[in-house]
Amino acid sequence: MANEENMGASVPEMVGPETLERLQAVVREHRVCWEVWPEQLAGVGRGPLQVGFDLVLNGAHAHDKDRPSPGCERCEVIFEHLREIAEWIVPKVERPSRYDIQIFDHAVHYAPERGNRPDVALTIKILHRSEIDAPVDECEVRCLNEMKTKLAQIGAQYRQWVDSPTS
Repeated sequence: MANEENMGASVPEMVGPETLERLQAVVREHRVCWEVWPEQLAGVGRGPLQVGFDLVLNGAHAHDKDRPSPGCERCEVIFEHLREIAEWIVPKVERPSRYDIQIFDHAVHYAPERGNRPDVALTIKILHRSEIDAPVDECEVRCLNEMKTKLAQIGAQYRQWVDSPTS
């Protein structure tokens, strides 16, 4: 079992209220949702092995009636906003885990969980820094949980967007 020193002690991050307000506004504007998928390696002579996580951020076009073209200018803006969120939520201390923010795939995604709204997606891969074929460990789980906490702090919602009664 790794100790706190090995995993990079969590240092409270000083975040100004203007940063939080900006990210909260971005989350509301794009109705940002998130979900987690296992990152797996195909095993030789065995089933798939979970080696990490894919944390996917989804942001919607402002008007669902718009049928965006994949990679349109609005998609690029949404992706850049999701990237800003991703860069804010990833841990800043070096640990045995690493975080790969994937590039823009120039696609519009539709998921039944979100009413098939047109989404732009950004994936953050949470993996081992070394030993890429090692199973998920407590460091990766801890990093994922820290990211989920920060997403909750700015109002991002799990899997689907639900307007609050006051919105």
